[in-house]
Amino acid sequence: MARSNNLTGQRFGRLVSLNKTDQRKNGHVVWRCQCDCGKEVNVVSSYLTSGDTRSCGCLKAEIDKSILKERYDPSSLFLGKEPRKDSSTGYRGVSRYLTRKSREERYRAWLTVKGKKYYKSGFLTAEDAYFNGRLKLEKEYLPKQKQPPYKIVEGCLFIRFLQR
Repeated sequence: MARSNNLTGQRFGRLVSLNKTDQRKNGHVVWRCQCDCGKEVNVVSSYLTSGDTRSCGCLKAEIDKSILKERYDPSSLFLGKEPRKDSSTGYRGVSRYLTRKSREERYRAWLTVKGKKYYKSGFLTAEDAYFNGRLKLEKEYLPKQKQPPYKIVEGCLFIRFLQR
């Protein structure tokens, strides 16, 4: 039988090992540990000693949150009609494909709204796919934008009054 180390009271990242459990995973002892956040978790001894597990999961959540904050760039959100830098067609929401039988190059317009994809295919040019496909899909499936109750024209604020 393999020799097991006594890890009681040792710190591994945010975890402090409390005691051995009767569980085994692939021949390794499973330890009961307490995280700095207060949560108790069971962790395989080899994960502790190798550094694979350093918390109950709260560390990953904090790292993910900080990465999102650091890398958030509001200009990267879809604000206009500009295509992505890696677009092969030069139009947002337009891709090229080959037909099944004749293997001819065609273009398709696509749009994703709330996780559902909508397509219009069979266009001969990317321009045609964008103007007759993508823009029609946007008009048909994108939610209608509410107009603000005001309008700014040449630095002047105009407030629109709604009639009842």
